[in-house]
Amino acid sequence: MNIHQVCVSYSQEHDRLLVRINTRSDEEVRLWFTRRLTLGLLPLLEKASTDQITRQASPLNPAAPLDEQRRRLLENFQQEAASYNGDYETPYREKLTALPLGPEPLLVTEVKMTPLAEGELELNMLEKLAEKTRHLQVKLDAQMTRGLVSLMNQALNTSHWLETEIGVAVKINAGNSSAEHEPMALALDADKPRYLN
Repeated sequence: MNIHQVCVSYSQEHDRLLVRINTRSDEEVRLWFTRRLTLGLLPLLEKASTDQITRQASPLNPAAPLDEQRRRLLENFQQEAASYNGDYETPYREKLTALPLGPEPLLVTEVKMTPLAEGELELNMLEKLAEKTRHLQVKLDAQMTRGLVSLMNQALNTSHWLETEIGVAVKINAGNSSAEHEPMALALDADKPRYLN
C-alpha cells in the first residue's frame, strides 16, 4: 500500500478515533480505534518512532576529526527534523474511487508491530469479530510514523479521554414535550465510593 495521506479524527457519536488512509492509487481504508486500543498503542508507536529515528542516525566515531563528527551530528539532526516535518496543511483528499475494505471501517481489535530492516515499521491491524476476520497491513517510514503519532495525539486531546470529568447531556422526553438539560459534569474519583439510594 503506497500511502498518500492519513487523517485521524474523533467521532463523538461512536466514541472512537476514525483513522482514514488514502493511497496514491485513489483507494481509502477506514479504521476504528477504540479508547482502550488507542491508549495502549500510542506509547508503543511513540517508542517505535523514536527507534526508527535512532536507527537512521549515522554512528559517531569519537576518533574521527571534529569536522567529520560535526558533519555527522548535523546530518543526524536534519534527518530527525525531517521526520517531524509532516504536511499538516494540505486538506485530506475526500474523493476516492475504491474502498478495498468496504465502506464500514475495520474495527481494530489487535495490532502487531514489526520493525523492518529497511527502517520501516510494519503494522498488521486485525478485526477479529465472532463471524468475520479482516486485516490490513501497512508499512510506515519514520516520517509517516511520527505523523500518525502526532495526529493520534491531536485526536486524543479532542476526545477528552484523559480527563477525569466527563460531560453528559441528558434529554428527557415526556409525551409530546421534551426538555433538554445542560451537560452535567461527573467527577470520577476512584477513592470515593458511589451509592444509589
